[in-house]
Amino acid sequence: MESYNNLMSDIMDEMDPRMLEFIKQHVTTFTRWDILRFFHENPNTQDTAENLARYVGRAPDVICQEAQEMAEEGVFRSVKQGEHIIYLLTDNPDLRRLISDLVEAARDRTFRMKLVYHILRAGGQQ
Repeated sequence: MESYNNLMSDIMDEMDPRMLEFIKQHVTTFTRWDILRFFHENPNTQDTAENLARYVGRAPDVICQEAQEMAEEGVFRSVKQGEHIIYLLTDNPDLRRLISDLVEAARDRTFRMKLVYHILRAGGQQ
């Protein structure tokens, strides 16, 4: 029981306030996390929601909705090319650094548990 209490204490320790705010505002579903991580790992990608869905293993309609919302929030950019909407990572250097820091921090098991906690708390299990 002692190790469980220590683990819960570690999970709930404060994280960087900017990162926490970003998570609460923009990483509210596992789908958003998957897309964000994909763009971090492939920062020059410019593609449709349908192709992004294939890359991250999610349903195209879900990716389309989430990517569009994240574009409206400024995390991604969207560009209309003919009949298609192309999504790409923001060009804001501060936001890119924050995203990079978040993805790198998530390599740590305890941090991932914090991230999962906040996603579940937001109700974003999709």
